[in-house]
Amino acid sequence: MSGGFNALQALLARVRLPARLRSASGKLAPRMAFRAGFITLLLLALFQLQPKTTALQQVHERGELVVTGISGPTTFYQTSAGDRGLQYELARLFAEELQVKLVLKDAGNTGSVLNAIRYNQTDIAITGLASDDPRLARLRTAAPYMAVSEQLIQRLDKPLPASFDDIGSARIGVVAGSSEAQRLRNMARWRSDIQIVELDGVDPLALIERVDNGDLDYVAINSNEFDARRALFPNVGVSLNLQDVSELAWAFLKTQDQSLYAAAQTFLAKKQADGSLGRLVAFYSQGDTFDPYSVRSFQRDVAQRLPRYQPLFEKNAEKHGMDWRLLAAIAYQESRWQPLAVSPTGVQGIMMLTNDTALHMGVEDRTNVPQSIRGGAAYYQQILNSLPASVREPDRTWMALAAYNMGPAHIDRARTHALKAGDNADKWLVVSQHLRTMAQEARRNGRNIPVGQALHYVQQVRRYYDSLLLATNNAGSEDRVATNNTSNSSKKQITR
Repeated sequence: MSGGFNALQALLARVRLPARLRSASGKLAPRMAFRAGFITLLLLALFQLQPKTTALQQVHERGELVVTGISGPTTFYQTSAGDRGLQYELARLFAEELQVKLVLKDAGNTGSVLNAIRYNQTDIAITGLASDDPRLARLRTAAPYMAVSEQLIQRLDKPLPASFDDIGSARIGVVAGSSEAQRLRNMARWRSDIQIVELDGVDPLALIERVDNGDLDYVAINSNEFDARRALFPNVGVSLNLQDVSELAWAFLKTQDQSLYAAAQTFLAKKQADGSLGRLVAFYSQGDTFDPYSVRSFQRDVAQRLPRYQPLFEKNAEKHGMDWRLLAAIAYQESRWQPLAVSPTGVQGIMMLTNDTALHMGVEDRTNVPQSIRGGAAYYQQILNSLPASVREPDRTWMALAAYNMGPAHIDRARTHALKAGDNADKWLVVSQHLRTMAQEARRNGRNIPVGQALHYVQQVRRYYDSLLLATNNAGSEDRVATNNTSNSSKKQITR
């Protein structure tokens, strides 16, 4: 990305002045210094006259769009099922529009992400910072992809303040140099009893842990980051909002060349207009899955029930090349890991198999945990294998989950509808829209297709899956690269 400067260096290196212009020591004779300087300036001027390659042209020439962020529940994950996450899917759509390969880099921390874009080592930075964050002052931010709130978080066994003025003596933790830190300093400038504790390089999880274990009375964090980790903290909740609306956006290098930035702006505007950006953000939202009561229930079940069945999840997932946490998330959505669960429609067991599915998969007793998990894993894998190779991850997982819930025939019909309409039948967001259309048509004809239930089911399994990834420390800080050039994306460690 610094090819112009390197080319100039190479050009200057090839300049060789005659020996007679040099002294015995090999240095330029004093009387020739002016001429050498003049030649250098001339070369610089000639170089400046050469046509420059724009940032967008460089992306096309490389055949790659390089995007750098921090792996996590609000950005992207690399799992055994493939790469996924809001930022992965959004960046992949942009790369596909540019007809290049996506290279997604995990920088590990915010400082490294900012350095990557400042030193022109990446095309786009996913910072997770609000657009008005001081650390973005010298960068260019695109149109926002999401609105969030800046919140104070506290333990729920303490009284909730009605406003900031109601907070008594307190220690409030915040990331150093952030917009939250700046806002808190302004709000507490006349409050000697409030100590703002600015922490360098701390990630959202560690920040929330500080208030959970009592090291701090409050921490300030944006709603998107807290919601994504709420499931791990049954004793922590929102105290109050510091600011109702902050905006998150991609960051670009601030130069006169705005070609790539302009292309991104056009792309985001188009996705906003056709509704796909809103649907993508909604799909990856946390909804009301983890309210304080649900968080306590989930944590209790993780502590008490999951250890009984985890070996079975691991064994059967490994057999089919699945992440055991995905299998466990399906079971949790189905039965809350209860072997004797029975639905009003007659499905039974920890994987809630229908009688026909159980017979098809060779399950004799649906309430037998090993049989049920074995049958559920095999059935999910059968559905996954039936999807065309053109359906790539993570769309492949989302379609398979919907088919597990409502039957493969509905997904096949929705894909056929999409193809007839000229839409991309390999994208879950597209197929889910056609499922809704099918449901509307069915209602007009006096029939019912459980589309709403299936769409909710897919989101719920994703949320439980993400929470299990966090709970089992699967998402580490290792640097990774994810590419979208094939149906089975190749992955490798980034070497620094």
